[in-house]
Formats: sequence, structure tokens, C-alpha cells
Amino acid sequence: MTVETLERKLKPLDLSFDNELLRWLYLHLPPQPITGKKMHHGYLEAARILMREQEEVDSASRAAIAKYLSAVVPFIESYEKAEFPVGSATPEELLAFLMDQHNLSQYDLAKDLGGQPVVSDILRGKRKLTREHIERLSKRFGVSPATFYSNGTKT
Repeated sequence: MTVETLERKLKPLDLSFDNELLRWLYLHLPPQPITGKKMHHGYLEAARILMREQEEVDSASRAAIAKYLSAVVPFIESYEKAEFPVGSATPEELLAFLMDQHNLSQYDLAKDLGGQPVVSDILRGKRKLTREHIERLSKRFGVSPATFYSNGTKT
């Protein structure tokens, strides 16, 4: 079956977009299964931008963003569940994951955690996260402090 045949069969359905933003998003970032780290990062960043900016746009665009996110977020979640099974990560592994997702180096977290050597020791498992570290990290990454509590973390 050719593309033209499919177009002819689907045209009567007339599923046109009522919003230019939604049309642009579906054309340039179509909801689809995520197949790799680079693709995951792109969709995750797009979702972050849309969530951050949705309060600054008109109600029609806000509705379009909500509709798009409802289509894309399940693909992001599915990829993350497959690549990063819940419960299997130590606090150190979780920190390394969050650093990777946000393109941060040890030096970027040095101020929050007490210096680059402290960050290095935490990531290598030589030092545990303290309650103060966890509070700063949860604010920085926008996650619950409970995310970092496991495997004997100091409180």
C-alpha cells in the first residue's frame, strides 16, 4: 500500500488540528516510542519546556500543550521504566542519573554538596548523602527528598 492510498483512506476522517502549536508539536516531535538516550533527552527536555511555559501562553495553547503532553509522557515513562527500573538504584546511582539527565558535572554540584571531592566520594560510594545534601538535591532536581533515602542514608 502506498502513502497516497493511505492518505486517500484517512482523509475522510478529517482529524485536523485546531491549534497551530499542536500541529507544530505533532509534526516536529511526534508522540512515538522512545528508542535511545538522545531521543529520551530530547523529549524530556521538550516536556520540561512545555510544562514550564504553559502558564505564559493563552488558554488555547495551554490546552494544546496539555493534549500533547498526555500523548508524549507515556512514552517517556515507558522508556524510563525499561531503562531505569524503580527500586534498583542506590542514592548514588540516582544522583549520577540525575546529573546525566541535566548535563551536570561534579563541579556543578560542588557548591550544593560541599566541594567537588565530596561529590566524587558520594558518587563512588565512599560517602553517604546527608539530610542537608538530600534537601538541596531534591530542590535542585525537583524531586521528593524520599527519592534519595535508601540503603542506610544518614539523616
